Amino acid sequence: MNVQTDRKAVSTLFIIILMIVSAIVGGIISYAFTIAYYAKKPQETTLTITNVYIDKENVKEFTISVLNPSYSPTDATISRIAVSLEGETQLYDVIETEPPIGDGIIVPVGESKNITCIKIKKDDRDVRLGDLIGSYDFAGKNIIVHVFSLDSAAANIRARVPYVKLDIAEKFDSKFSFKKFNVTLTNSPQSEVNITLSEMLIGGVDAQANGTIKGTVIPRGEHVCFMFNGSWHGALKRLITVHTEQGYVFRKEVALKNVDVRIQNVNFDIEHRDYFNVTIFNFAESAHYANLTMIKCRLDNGTYIPEKLCDPPVGIAPNSTVTIRYDWNWAEYRGRSITIVAYFLQDFETTSYTAITPPPIIVKVLNETSVFNLQDKEHFNITIENHASSLEAIKITQIKIKRTGQLLNGTTEVNPQLPCGPIAPGESKTLKCTFDWVNYIKNYDDRNLTLSINVTTNTAPLISHSFDFIFILPVAELTITSVERAEVSRMKYLNITIKSMDYSLWNLTLAKIIVAVQNLTAPLEYVFPKNQALISVGSEVVLLCPFDWQKYSGKDLTVTVVSDEHVEASRVYHIP
Repeated sequence: MNVQTDRKAVSTLFIIILMIVSAIVGGIISYAFTIAYYAKKPQETTLTITNVYIDKENVKEFTISVLNPSYSPTDATISRIAVSLEGETQLYDVIETEPPIGDGIIVPVGESKNITCIKIKKDDRDVRLGDLIGSYDFAGKNIIVHVFSLDSAAANIRARVPYVKLDIAEKFDSKFSFKKFNVTLTNSPQSEVNITLSEMLIGGVDAQANGTIKGTVIPRGEHVCFMFNGSWHGALKRLITVHTEQGYVFRKEVALKNVDVRIQNVNFDIEHRDYFNVTIFNFAESAHYANLTMIKCRLDNGTYIPEKLCDPPVGIAPNSTVTIRYDWNWAEYRGRSITIVAYFLQDFETTSYTAITPPPIIVKVLNETSVFNLQDKEHFNITIENHASSLEAIKITQIKIKRTGQLLNGTTEVNPQLPCGPIAPGESKTLKCTFDWVNYIKNYDDRNLTLSINVTTNTAPLISHSFDFIFILPVAELTITSVERAEVSRMKYLNITIKSMDYSLWNLTLAKIIVAVQNLTAPLEYVFPKNQALISVGSEVVLLCPFDWQKYSGKDLTVTVVSDEHVEASRVYHIP
């Protein structure tokens, strides 16, 4: 037997057996892996965000890649995309995409979809990624991109946004000018890009920069300053918005100092026709003084009268007024509308104030306090003056009780009869009129009576003018019959005797006594308890008023008694 030949045969058989075993084991393993795939195939669609692409040179948009794996059972429909800051729960919806997300974006099984995200909803504003980075403190932070689908669970991925910072430093100097200001922009040394400006907006201000903004490059760590011309007067806050070519948007709201100055009054003094007065008020809330340089006036036909220049400028502190005399002869410009504007050294002006020059005919009542007399309750006497500044003579044609519309009969109820005139400028005429004004008080429970007096010019063409005069009808008359010194238990008093005249209409309630001492600035006032000091028609009362008369020996006192019905009486008393 050949031993060498047997060994060779055994080796060959062993190799054949190993090959058969390897084939069987490999088949089993392959089967196991293959069957595992089919045995564990997902029952629901699973989306995956594979990439977020943010270009730091263009943050007007960013792109995400969303994969629907080949083992997903169905196509997926993306219904919502949102972003959030890492570690925060607030989601900001992406509201504009390409392709549009309106009715959903379909991602077929086994395919990937690139979606460009353009606009994002932030609070009540539609913004872009560049807004979030520049204006909402997203710079250099991680964001989470969320993709929602009706067919699968949400997919999330983390991404970092570029760090780009722009410092906005403004200079609004209200003491210098309300029409000039500076804005300095500084690109942070840590910024990842050199910023290229596209525009700068100053909210509510039509401002023009002294230089070109669009295309200006601000390298990292450097700054640029722009000077602006544009009125910002009246604003308490302004929003500065800087847009860049790369899509970054930077905002800063600034608080401003302000000065509020108004024309308070324009007064034409009919005794002086060669000027008028303009009163200007600087409100207490103003940050500082204002310096008046000029006042301009425009007539209703658009013609300007010579301006009033203030050289040197007139300073007006907060909560104070100044009255400026404006030299202009208005005698021939009667009843004209005039628009006045005041201008200031700080490059602002007041809102316009409209005044009316005095009318061509000016009528006054000379005896205003004595027209109605309690001793004659069925008549009144009125003295009417055609003021010296009137342009021509007048005739009085009508007297009317305004509330009732009652016309006084010019023939039987007015003496001299109406029409009455001519009354030349500077002259007056007294008319006695029949009218039961006591009955008027009873019927209307009102002491205020308005007389409407109509006049016409004396030369053709006859022009009618109407004037209203308001009177407070008298209801009682008081008199102080005596003032005497008194002393009770070492306390010094004034004994004041007050009488209500027999022809008074009403009983009165005395309110107070005022004692004005000669050369003493502040009068002394004594107020009676409410409804305690009464005086009836025709009666007399004596009041004891505490007063140290010995201190004022040799001086004059003016004693005045006042009632709740605004009836007064005064008497001068000399202290021995």
